[in-house]
Amino acid sequence: MFRAILVSLSAITVLAVTTFAQGDRPAPLGSKPTQTFVGNGQSDRMLEIKFVHGSDVRLRRGELASEFGEIRQVNEVLASADGNLSRLMTQSEEWLDAWRRQGEERSGVVLHDLNLFYRFELAEPGPIGELCDLLNRFEIVEIAYPSAGVSDPTLVRLGPPPSAGALIAPDFESQQGYRQVAPLGVDADYGNTFPGGRGIGITIADVETGWTDDHEDIQHQALGNFVGLTPAPYPWDHGTAVLGELVGENNATGVLGICSDSDILMSSHLGSSSNIPTAIANAAAAAGSGDVVVLEVQCFAGPPAPHPCEYTDSIFATVQTATANGVHVFAAAGNGDNNLDSGAYGGKFDRNVRDSGAVMVGASNGSSLDKASFSNFGTRLDAHGWGFNVVTSGYGDLWSEGFPSEPHEYTATFSGTSSATPIVTGSGIILSAIHRAIFGSDLDPLTLRSLLTTTGTPQGAGGQIGPRPNVRAALAQLGMPRIEATGSWTPGGFVQVDSEGAAGDPYCILLGYSLASDPVAVPPFGYLFLNAPFFCIRIGNLDLSGQATDIASIPNNPALIGKVGYLQEVQTFFSGPGTGGLTNWERIEIQ
Repeated sequence: MFRAILVSLSAITVLAVTTFAQGDRPAPLGSKPTQTFVGNGQSDRMLEIKFVHGSDVRLRRGELASEFGEIRQVNEVLASADGNLSRLMTQSEEWLDAWRRQGEERSGVVLHDLNLFYRFELAEPGPIGELCDLLNRFEIVEIAYPSAGVSDPTLVRLGPPPSAGALIAPDFESQQGYRQVAPLGVDADYGNTFPGGRGIGITIADVETGWTDDHEDIQHQALGNFVGLTPAPYPWDHGTAVLGELVGENNATGVLGICSDSDILMSSHLGSSSNIPTAIANAAAAAGSGDVVVLEVQCFAGPPAPHPCEYTDSIFATVQTATANGVHVFAAAGNGDNNLDSGAYGGKFDRNVRDSGAVMVGASNGSSLDKASFSNFGTRLDAHGWGFNVVTSGYGDLWSEGFPSEPHEYTATFSGTSSATPIVTGSGIILSAIHRAIFGSDLDPLTLRSLLTTTGTPQGAGGQIGPRPNVRAALAQLGMPRIEATGSWTPGGFVQVDSEGAAGDPYCILLGYSLASDPVAVPPFGYLFLNAPFFCIRIGNLDLSGQATDIASIPNNPALIGKVGYLQEVQTFFSGPGTGGLTNWERIEIQ
């Protein structure tokens, strides 16, 4: 029956539409296909329609309205196809217009009108490709395409859960090699010693299917913090593992997150790709400029799949609007071993054709820098993380205890671009949070993306997945004030403190004997890690090269053996961004 309706509708004469609103236009999303191919995983009931920029198509009283006459024929086609028409985005038209204008003003980029995206769901499965082809005959339709399939970008874990034999999870931090010094890891430990370096002040909005939000290692930041489309599925291991990598609690049990003090929001797409644009917009709006959206999904559309979800035009346009508004977006590249530079993708992953501004993340063979066999690859990828054997929360193959067990489970086998994306995301958050804490301003999304790419550890063999982030190298390039303590830390020895910052800046080296469990905000200098009492032991000015070296003798007293101290420095900026900043902290122990 449905195919017969299509045959009759194809006889409709398409009216010529010659004039739309003039002025600046966004870059084209792509070209209409001569014939729509419905790939494996794509919907046979739902399609998305994007109308031409300037057509101002709106849904009014159940029908599409526009000043252009062709819209009448579009309505006839959809009415005859027996289905339900709705706006793709659930946010109000007014909010979406304001979000677009704000993004255009901030970025200087002409953005797509998200109010021009609609979805149409057939009452029963049918030849969805033929309906798209019919709609694509209209000039007012920029593109119509079947909705994509969607899944978590992870690999299936192997092995049964072990018997824990304890009520409290062990400390697994030593097994989190991805946190460690480059090239093995991203050097998160070093980044965590800087003001803001634990991610404090940054909000992460995770877009995926679901979470076990009361898991013991993420509930301190995640519990109940859902936005947008709820309820999300519970329990759900995938989102739990992602958040464990990011914000695993700093409490000497379980895992330690790369940016453990960041705030968490959870925005579910509920298993439907047509919900992803709404979920992204909900996430970006709730987080805000300078904060982070993580896109932990992979999609299945016409070309080789799975692939990054921004292949779908509505998802691309929403991500682009988010980054134009100053939101950092990190997206999984997917686990298909597909070359995204292939002509099969129609240039949608060619930055010279279109660029969403997101950081696209590939996966390596765990600690190896070589491309993982499953990871998608290509010039669109910006950076990579471990794609095998990541220790984090969830699943239960490493440790599990209690009933229900889901809030008390850990894994040593989290894999895929799923495990890689939080590693790159956490690295970016460390850099963003430190920059905000010390300089009082946010990094632009394109600036942060470039920083991660240019300072990272180069990848090994295989198609391009980008470098592995190196937080230490990135902080050096940003010119953060820092200190480094070296020397012969024995009675009768010495401590050498090397300081670095801007030429001529005054500095004061502080000494304390313990660290605060929570850094103390000291505006406008960032966060102080030292517990009171602490002391100023040296004051000076950085030289013309922005450096200083101070040496202090350690008394020749055996009673000092085992004494521990912590150094942190405050610099007052004479020039450049901000007014001053606290450095990282350094631990010294007399042995």
